[in-house]
Amino acid sequence: MLTSPATAAENHRQLDELTELVPGALLRYRVHADERVELLYISRYALDIWGVTAEAAMADESLLWNTGERQAQIELRESFMQAVRQRRIWWHEWRIKDTQGHPKWLRGTAKPLEQMDGTVLCTAFIMDVTESIRARALEYAGDLRNRQIFDNVPGLAVQGYGPDLIVTYWNAGSERLYGFSAQEALGRSMLDLVVPTHMHAAFKATVQHMVQSRTPVLSGVQWLRRKDGSSVEVHCNEVFMEHPDRGMECFCVDFDLTERRAAEDQRLALEMQLRESQKLEALGTLAGGVAHDFNNIMAAILGNARLALEDVQSQDPAAISLQEILKAGGRARDLVQRILSFSRRQVLERRVVALSSVVDESVRLLRATLPRTLELRVACDPQTPPVLADATQMQQVLLNLCTNAWQAMPDLACGKLHIELRPHRGAPPPRHGVVSAPGALTDWPEVNVCLAVSDNGAGMDAQTMERLFEPFFTTKPPGEGTGLGLAVVHGILRDHQAAIEVDSAPGRGSTFSLYFRAAGQLEAAPEPPDEPQRATAARVAAGLAGTRILYVDDDEMINHLIGRMLQRGGFRALVYRDPRQALNDVREGKVDYDLAITDFAMPGMSGLELARELRALHPGRPVAITSGFIAEELRRLAPAAGIADLIPKPNTCEELFDAIERLASRVCRPALP
Repeated sequence: MLTSPATAAENHRQLDELTELVPGALLRYRVHADERVELLYISRYALDIWGVTAEAAMADESLLWNTGERQAQIELRESFMQAVRQRRIWWHEWRIKDTQGHPKWLRGTAKPLEQMDGTVLCTAFIMDVTESIRARALEYAGDLRNRQIFDNVPGLAVQGYGPDLIVTYWNAGSERLYGFSAQEALGRSMLDLVVPTHMHAAFKATVQHMVQSRTPVLSGVQWLRRKDGSSVEVHCNEVFMEHPDRGMECFCVDFDLTERRAAEDQRLALEMQLRESQKLEALGTLAGGVAHDFNNIMAAILGNARLALEDVQSQDPAAISLQEILKAGGRARDLVQRILSFSRRQVLERRVVALSSVVDESVRLLRATLPRTLELRVACDPQTPPVLADATQMQQVLLNLCTNAWQAMPDLACGKLHIELRPHRGAPPPRHGVVSAPGALTDWPEVNVCLAVSDNGAGMDAQTMERLFEPFFTTKPPGEGTGLGLAVVHGILRDHQAAIEVDSAPGRGSTFSLYFRAAGQLEAAPEPPDEPQRATAARVAAGLAGTRILYVDDDEMINHLIGRMLQRGGFRALVYRDPRQALNDVREGKVDYDLAITDFAMPGMSGLELARELRALHPGRPVAITSGFIAEELRRLAPAAGIADLIPKPNTCEELFDAIERLASRVCRPALP
């Protein structure tokens, strides 16, 4: 329908009045059936938006649209025509540069109205929304920056959800922690994803309180649920936010405590290890002190028994009892040496030994500690070759394995413990069960040695076997095990270049097979003397009678014993308990001596200090030190102090007189030049 010029002028006047009331530019179009678009009107505010006057735009409409990029023009026209075809409201945003070169964002909207003549009349309203778009871009950039930060903080999981608990945001940390991808989580309820069933009511109440009070909630440590159903420990903080477009939102910020808990557990384990190490150090110190006092007691027992044996006839019934006392005392003395070895107070040496003797001695000790109901079987093949090893350490290995074996038996009444020693051809078997095989498995002799300890106890699963030799690892309840037994075994076998194979499974017991390289032939043991040992004292005394011996020891029993032994041997004994008193009497000339023997550990003055003082007074007179344990430090300091000999306790008559003979020979028979 055509409009008269008067009517058109009136319409334009009305539009001009309308545009004065609102910001932006007003345009009126007529779209014909062939989709030809005719610009009917444009308000004077086109100048503010495009920098083009209304008159110029009416003359050349392209001045408006050429301010945008080519693709933007195509999208703009297509969106407008699509709205006209569908007779729906048109809405579009696009970017331009006005005639002054200023970038702007425009937003247009229009409502198509179909006319009687078949054309469509559209009145479009165009606004400059640059500031709004910039604000939205900044907000989006901020959201993106926050998203990138959240995604790159290790162990940080962030979930966003509305008051209805439907997830609207799910960062990468949440994917890593809970196992749900963002695609799986968005649009689902938090209750269905990570909140365990027993926490549903409390979680709903927390969110409701947060929405009503508009305050965040510090939830603390919680155990939430992963996709696979497992639990994970997290520290949760609930944050409430209000957005002008999105409304109320809640954000749950979760910190994964798995690594922190592992670090805390490791710290506690290290503290426990430190305490155990301190306990072991204290045990070693205690063992050394106990061994020193016990050595003095054993020296008195063995020495007096030896003297009593010399006083009786060999056919006397008392002689048998005294010999048994000496035999038992010898075993007690060896036990003290083992205690010192365990406490690292004694130097350990490897020699060619037969493991059968180690097994025999260990079995004697085991029978005193094993439950009476336990069946112990021992099988030692006499064809087993010797090995190069420290016998004391081998005994410790065997005792540790057997102790662990019987402690692993749930029913001691039916318990069976089997020790087997046999030859083994070639290297250890390269099976899966070999836990440790130091060195190459190809350089072993043709025939070697296998020592196996088997039990019918509870057995071990694969996880336990993986940590079997870790220091301080134990399956026993707290306070019932240190976890050091098998760690010590592993360390000793490693030092011996041995291999160990463990075969175990729950319910069928365990077998520990130890493989050692065979060594050369055993050293020939000295033949026992035909004459009884009690003649030794008389033999020594015959050549050195009258030798003056200064003996200093703070133990009264030892002093009394040594005085009698020396006098019986024909020596002149000068016995002191107080090292300072002995030194003063020597300085004042009250006593004279040919050689001196002093205990090492004495109150007030050590044997080393006394020896230095005596050597300073009489450089030509030998001084020896006797001690329950000959430590490496004492061996190192002895030559510089002029110590002529180190005599271990407890002394038998033979050991003591042999040492005296060596020292006295320096006095009676000077060395040739």
